[in-house]
Amino acid sequence: MKTLVPVVKEGVISMIDSGYLVDVYIVSHYTMTRQDIVRKEFPSNVHIRFWDNAAPTSYDPEKRDNADAKLWHNTLGLARQHRFVVKDNLFEYDLFLNFEDDMIINSGIVDNYLSMTRTLYKLRETAPDEVSNEQLKNFHGPLTKEQLKRCYPGLMRVEVLLDEPMFGTQQELDPVPVADHPDIDSTPCCHLSDFATSDNRPKAPGSDKVFLWETNIIALGVRHIEELGWVTLLRGPRGRDNEKGLTLADHWSGTQKYFGKDRRPSPGSFNHINNEGGWMGTRQQIWEWHTEICLGGFLPPFDSPHYNFDGLDPRNVEFWSGGLNLFTARHACNMQRLVSLDPDNFARQLIYHSANNKQRQLHGKKKSFVKINDLYGQLLTVSKDAEDKMKESTKQ
Repeated sequence: MKTLVPVVKEGVISMIDSGYLVDVYIVSHYTMTRQDIVRKEFPSNVHIRFWDNAAPTSYDPEKRDNADAKLWHNTLGLARQHRFVVKDNLFEYDLFLNFEDDMIINSGIVDNYLSMTRTLYKLRETAPDEVSNEQLKNFHGPLTKEQLKRCYPGLMRVEVLLDEPMFGTQQELDPVPVADHPDIDSTPCCHLSDFATSDNRPKAPGSDKVFLWETNIIALGVRHIEELGWVTLLRGPRGRDNEKGLTLADHWSGTQKYFGKDRRPSPGSFNHINNEGGWMGTRQQIWEWHTEICLGGFLPPFDSPHYNFDGLDPRNVEFWSGGLNLFTARHACNMQRLVSLDPDNFARQLIYHSANNKQRQLHGKKKSFVKINDLYGQLLTVSKDAEDKMKESTKQ
């Protein structure tokens, strides 16, 4: 309760104050014995619904062929269950947000997501059906309708440093210069109401304390898209057999030889794939994902060949709850997440992992921890490199 109620309430109150009508569905493995206490914490016009004891019953997929196989509560499968809630209510709501209970998401993030989504739909109206093979390799210029259909606004999961001398970030930055820029505004992601503040969740941290750990500049590139400007393309999607012209090209950060002979990590590198701790989508988006884009569909039923055992085959829980289903390629949607490099929009594509525990759990990997101001400055450098190259190409 110390995490669930204040974290969810922070987002709900923020969205109500911005004019949204909000309902909450809580999907839990355990029995929710204090439902009335939870309901009293929220405004009376917020409907709170519970699906407790929600872990599906199944055989252990790795032991199901054994003669002594037994049924069990598949707690890994709990991460799948929200899809049934979404399907049952698809025509009841305009927007769905599914996030782990320690992720803080507020109205500024939602507003930005919807604004970028509207722009992407608008671009599709006038986009060509096809472009040349040469254009498919460019990091600027027109995208096809099918490419734009497979784009959506991404999020970058961040934490706030609680004890920087003990649990800090990179001492030596990756070798891409950090362009000068005003500090990113940490208010949209990480400033909290009094009721959500705790020893582990400071009220108003500055952006000099905000860092991320699930990607870094060597994996990233930039692209220029009309009406969106410069964006960075988060990792995950890749070209698949029997598909052509669906993925987006970008200008890789290493094009200027900042990394010497080091190569770009693969699109599916788990150290750079940037799990989001959840996903959101409009009703229209979800219907397209389910019927036109995602292999095997996005909503139940979860049938072979892309799902086995009704989706209860062994796979990372982040496939369901972290959004990997949307932006990876294998038996998935293979979609492209875009993060705007406009400073105000960039700040609204940071999502706060309020448990603030990765800095302790992954302390041995702190060379991968990068402050958000440093990464943003590096992305500005890469976008300037790309802009110079784009200008050169137009002169020829």
